[in-house]
Amino acid sequence: MLALIGLLLIMTKGRPHLAALVAIHPSLIFATGRLYPESTVALAVAGIILASLHLFERKGWALLQWVLLAVASIHLLVLVKGLSSMIGWYLIAALLAWIGLDRLVPKFQEYSRNPMMGLSISIPIVLIAMIAASFTAGGSLATIQTHPVEWLFSLFIALIDGFGLYLLVGICCWPFLSDLITDLKKSNENGHVFLFIFVASGTLLMSMWIASLWVFEANRWDLPLWENMILMGNNGRYITALIFPFLLLIHRSSKGKFTSIGKPLMLALLIVLPLSMLAGMHGQTMWTDDAARSFSDEIDVGEDFLYIDDEALAMHWLYTFRLEVDSEGDHEITGHWRAPDSNWEIELEGQAIQNRGDLSDVHYLVIAPNIDVDVPNGWEKMASGEAPFLNGGGEWMVYRAV
Repeated sequence: MLALIGLLLIMTKGRPHLAALVAIHPSLIFATGRLYPESTVALAVAGIILASLHLFERKGWALLQWVLLAVASIHLLVLVKGLSSMIGWYLIAALLAWIGLDRLVPKFQEYSRNPMMGLSISIPIVLIAMIAASFTAGGSLATIQTHPVEWLFSLFIALIDGFGLYLLVGICCWPFLSDLITDLKKSNENGHVFLFIFVASGTLLMSMWIASLWVFEANRWDLPLWENMILMGNNGRYITALIFPFLLLIHRSSKGKFTSIGKPLMLALLIVLPLSMLAGMHGQTMWTDDAARSFSDEIDVGEDFLYIDDEALAMHWLYTFRLEVDSEGDHEITGHWRAPDSNWEIELEGQAIQNRGDLSDVHYLVIAPNIDVDVPNGWEKMASGEAPFLNGGGEWMVYRAV
């Protein structure tokens, strides 16, 4: 996050206004506190943007260093998101093709130097790529085919959640929107138009992904879609990956004039600052940290633990155990999850159930707050505690096999 703020200070020639807005972004505060990769992803995107803007202008051997930065940044992005390296090469090809056509083909400049004409190319490419991925990649993206009505509704909400809340409101940028739109209408500079197209296309791509996640998980856990949207509304934070190009676009459009929007900006800050303070507290307090520490020193290599919780957020809570229990992933420890009424008790006694993971190596049992279950014989309580109010409260318990 500090590197991202530093880059913004460099690109804005030391003016601290936009960098300060990033520093108080609630989502980035929360993600940084939990060691989530949002800041790293945003930094990778910043590298792509910096390289691209220089590739539009440089000539000769000076191009090489920026090509290398673009390649490295794209592969960092792909690596952090756990995607195939082949996707990285496709993205590199698309980026270099756009820049090359802008530099070498005058006819293409009618598109690459006009915001709306540029979108007429980029938006169909994003739509085709994501729809094609729904056939080839499967998983959550398959909901584009299987649940088209729910998916379209989710896409609409994801755009509001991601771009509206996490970008415009989260970084207090909605007061700049009017100047941005006015400036884009008369813009014909390739770098400026590229920033706009990158942000718009990236917003659509990630909103499509978020919508797919919402529909997929709602269907998977048999939850109403609206309820899952509320539970997983923080998926909109993925769009903070675009924070650098979006702020750079605003900087260019506003030309550093912040006094003219002083009152709206103050209102934006008054809205966001309480959320930033809340994120600062919430980002550092999770009951799973305490629960994981209670057995992290005892659990041996190859031993597993079982987490009991309701369906809605169980897998997301389970993921947070990783930092304390096996942060490097080299201890071969598996965390299993079961719903309270899934007959997990008989699995612990050795009975296998089809299409479920093997619980024979489970030596620790974690009961989530506000979950009432009868623990089988052969287990003793080793730790318990109260979950913070911001985590929902309630008592968590950890048992070990005896």
